Amino acid sequence: MKKILIISMLLLAMLMPVASADIVNDLDNRVDEYNENVEYVPSYLKSLLGNEVIELVIVTDDGDERHIKVVTEDAYITTFEEVDEDTDFGATTIVGANEATVRTIISSSDPLKEFIAAKDNGEIMIEPVGLVNTVKYTVANVVMKVASFFGF
Repeated sequence: MKKILIISMLLLAMLMPVASADIVNDLDNRVDEYNENVEYVPSYLKSLLGNEVIELVIVTDDGDERHIKVVTEDAYITTFEEVDEDTDFGATTIVGANEATVRTIISSSDPLKEFIAAKDNGEIMIEPVGLVNTVKYTVANVVMKVASFFGF
């Protein structure tokens, strides 16, 4: 679950805004760039968090919900596609944010820091699905806090 947090964070962090007004396209256009930078994800997070199936829910500035299926394998995004709200694809984590928050993160000079701040102040919600994923998410949160304490 923490991998989802980190991957979502890195996804949002590594993505730079493009000239499109559509948030899903803006994010999709940056998947390759994110994957090119996966090597910078700390190895302990990659191994701890494993492979994930994420449902990213973005509330647009117009008030609509956009649902995106993000599948990661070894921290790489292998699937990024918009899906219908009712589509069940076995998400292991649900990540929710509004469009303004996502755009702030992807345009930041320090997207990872911006993501963590948004998560900490409740602008980004991360909900693990199931007991095992909840435990993984809790452990990952502890690891991240310890790592940030030591400056990693």
